[in-house]
Amino acid sequence: MTYSHSRRLLIALSAPLLLAPTCALHAQLRASEPALVSQTVDGTKMTVTYSRPRARGRTGIFGNTVKWGHTWTPGANQATTLAVTRDVTIEKVAVPKGRYSVWLVVNQGPWELLLDRDSTRFHTQPPRAGSGVISIPVKREKREFTEVLTWSFPAVGETATTLVMQWDTVAVPLHIAVTPSYSRATTQEAAQRIVGRYQLQWEPLPPRPPGDSATEESNDWPTSTMLTVRYEGNELRAVMDPPMFRTEPGYTDWLLVPAKGDWYHPARFQDGQLAELMEYFGFRFDVANGKARGLEVRMMDDALLASGKRQEDKR
Repeated sequence: MTYSHSRRLLIALSAPLLLAPTCALHAQLRASEPALVSQTVDGTKMTVTYSRPRARGRTGIFGNTVKWGHTWTPGANQATTLAVTRDVTIEKVAVPKGRYSVWLVVNQGPWELLLDRDSTRFHTQPPRAGSGVISIPVKREKREFTEVLTWSFPAVGETATTLVMQWDTVAVPLHIAVTPSYSRATTQEAAQRIVGRYQLQWEPLPPRPPGDSATEESNDWPTSTMLTVRYEGNELRAVMDPPMFRTEPGYTDWLLVPAKGDWYHPARFQDGQLAELMEYFGFRFDVANGKARGLEVRMMDDALLASGKRQEDKR
């Protein structure tokens, strides 16, 4: 059924619908139900809005229901859309921030992803090749049968994610990379002021508000910690011993992310990967004569968490 046929059918049925019982006007059942999936990576939000057709006993959908050579929106009803709040790359192709209708050129050979700035298209209105349409070569994979067309984000990393469209036994994974919102690099001059060992004394945690049933953390909070800072590959890395928290992994190895002057935000590693940039507190190093004498660990509201002095290496 084409778009014009759909409109003709709606007009033809409009008069009887006005005479139908009120309850009929509230029917919401659709053959392909609407859905939305969203993922944020380092402040960049990616959202897929689509309708979910079902196989309904059909197999070998691609090449049969969706013909070879057809430009198809991976969904139903209105064209599937992808919205990104910042510039990204998809399969290493630049995609500026915005909202796009999503199309796949379905071939027996390589497939092609098309992103069109016109995000209001109906599923029978594929874009024409030309300005405004981003073309991206993509690969398809064979996977277990999926009854309902599904978009998902099965893998999320520090600055990238994988978005997958899957239906029948076909999956199309899309690797999406975002521009980091921060720089990991520290200049050698700045690093020379900071590198060293610091004995930190931690302030007691404030008491919990009355009635707060959250797990007690005070027994896991250190009183004293050795922070060892080193310069490695243009980055300031640190080891905290004992870790900031001991009952949960990922609080031993750190990256110090430059903020302003001799302020640094800590980012923690877990299983060798950067897991979290903790911008709500920072390390402020006390630098005099080109060398840090100590540091303070403070929340962004200036509340003191810890303070410490540089430990001179024994000769």
